[in-house]
Amino acid sequence: MKDINLLLVDEICGEMEVDVKTRYSVKSAKARISQSKDMIKVKFDEPQRAITPGQSAVFYVGDIVLGGGKII
Repeated sequence: MKDINLLLVDEICGEMEVDVKTRYSVKSAKARISQSKDMIKVKFDEPQRAITPGQSAVFYVGDIVLGGGKII
């Protein structure tokens, strides 16, 4: 992911468990995220359908938005 916007932290240290939404109408999915410089890597617990470059992904901790970015 690129064009990252984090709202609650300055950066992700190590791996963090979050819920991720890739579309407004799709249920969130459990995933682990990690940051390397200006990129965030997302590892979903279960395979996800139709994730497309250019879309946004939004990270949640509970019902609080942690941040998001553009899928590459």
